[in-house]
Amino acid sequence: AFLTSGRFVPSSRFRVLQFVPHLQRLGHECLVLPSRPDKYASWPLLGFRLSGVIKRRNRRADLAALERWSPGVVVLERELFSDATIDLEQALRRIARRLVLDIDDGLFALNRRKFEMLCGLTDHVIAGNDLLATRVQTINPRVTVIPTCVDLEKYSRISNLKSQISNPPLILGWTGTAANIEYLEILREPLKQVAREFPIELRVIAESDRPLRRLGFNRDGIPTRSIRWSEATEVADLGAFNIGLMPMPDTDWTRYKCGLKILQYMAAGIPAVASPVGVNSQIIHHGQNGWLATTPDEWTFVLRQLLSDPNRYDSVVSAARITVAENYSVQVQLPRLVACLEGVCAGQ
Repeated sequence: AFLTSGRFVPSSRFRVLQFVPHLQRLGHECLVLPSRPDKYASWPLLGFRLSGVIKRRNRRADLAALERWSPGVVVLERELFSDATIDLEQALRRIARRLVLDIDDGLFALNRRKFEMLCGLTDHVIAGNDLLATRVQTINPRVTVIPTCVDLEKYSRISNLKSQISNPPLILGWTGTAANIEYLEILREPLKQVAREFPIELRVIAESDRPLRRLGFNRDGIPTRSIRWSEATEVADLGAFNIGLMPMPDTDWTRYKCGLKILQYMAAGIPAVASPVGVNSQIIHHGQNGWLATTPDEWTFVLRQLLSDPNRYDSVVSAARITVAENYSVQVQLPRLVACLEGVCAGQ
């Protein structure tokens, strides 16, 4: 059984939901219990507080269902609630025969005490990268690293700067949750510079465009377009990108992220440029399967170089897809996930 943050929450989609059909095809019975409403959302007519009450009521019903069903292992994707409470996780521990915690972010940066208690409650922890695993091992030595990955069957190379060079604008794209759009501030000066030299457009895919409007890039001469995220059009919308961007500051929170954006770009055949923060530096080998940039001057140099010479894309894009296929694909990581969960069920 899987307790997830919600139907459309990225961590739920990429850490759990994309694996479920594969697990079922292998003969495993899967029960998915998402937060209702999504953990980080509220129902508009009810407001934040009443939605929170409903979430807790629904989670109590989920625990009752788990007690009746008694699955061999329960996987908790992150925490049940993004607050300081842990009472329902403790109740889950009493119910679950085997309990696994799956984490893909540095939750300790938000609430260290709750993070330590969560790790201590569980029989096993699945961490999204080596940095997270190192932190977990100080609390719970039973850790398996399964990186956040993408399903290669969903992605194909459907955008190519070389073929579109005569058909501007050239799309510099970013995708993610609206809360992280503020990281694009890092690119204000580089984007202003390349916008003077090339017919570009900054295209942002997210569930809301309000943070992008607050940045006001259009006022700085940076043509900007917002695309509302949709599961049905996600891959096609990504395919319009000529270059994929992942700027991030180096903080206690960002350092433990799992690099999902660049994996999506790489799987879709989109050249990726990222800040060398955390796992990004492990995924990208500069100039071989993508590009890394730290300072505004470095970002400007890399973007100018790529926009000026689209021919350099081909070998890098091919290497990027190989990187994903060999290390960060559902197809590669599924057997490791199955082995981990079967081992936990067997008490190993």
